Amino acid sequence: MADWQPIPIDFRGFMHWQMLTYFGDSMLLLPSAVVLAFALFYNTSRLAPVIIWLASFGTAGLMVSISKVLFLGFLIGSARYNFTGFSGHTTMSTTFWPIFLWFIARGFSLKRPLILVVFGYLFALSIAYSRLVLHAHSPSEVISGFLLGSCCSLFFLAIQRNVAFKPISIAELLLIIALPLCLVSQGKPATTQHFLGTLAAKIAGMEHPHTRQQLLSLGQ
Repeated sequence: MADWQPIPIDFRGFMHWQMLTYFGDSMLLLPSAVVLAFALFYNTSRLAPVIIWLASFGTAGLMVSISKVLFLGFLIGSARYNFTGFSGHTTMSTTFWPIFLWFIARGFSLKRPLILVVFGYLFALSIAYSRLVLHAHSPSEVISGFLLGSCCSLFFLAIQRNVAFKPISIAELLLIIALPLCLVSQGKPATTQHFLGTLAAKIAGMEHPHTRQQLLSLGQ
């Protein structure tokens, strides 16, 4: 089994990392993804970008959920790589933020929208790193989550990169980011992990979901 040592937490910067990691929380990203879907329809007057966006984002969420249910309910993971499922924060932020910034770049007709897309991936990468700092995930879970999220967002970008856009105003942009800003100010995390643990235990007919310690003990 690989000897994974978590990154020590500097408690002086703990709140900084907690704030950063919230930008990958489903409490923020799920409603923000819906807002982005409406914005895509408004700015393109087409259903195709909306459907492809929701399919990309939904696929990322579904894959994360399945991987977690398989582990929590049936102990399917890897003790060698300390893998208990894709990092949800990493996967969903890597799916969402590059597309969100791409939407802004296209809406304002920036000459090099790719720059904002790259910034979106770098921002998602910083969120992924925060999951390591906060000891929420192992490197294998973060890396695989980043790759999964990248595949989902790149799939959308590859298909919709040339879609026609109506210009957006500053007022419209503020309206689009109003809900995310409100959620960030609240800072209330989602209870997704608890829900998936309860669901997995029920499906597997157990009283409690499996834990990481149980998986690691199998590799000793």
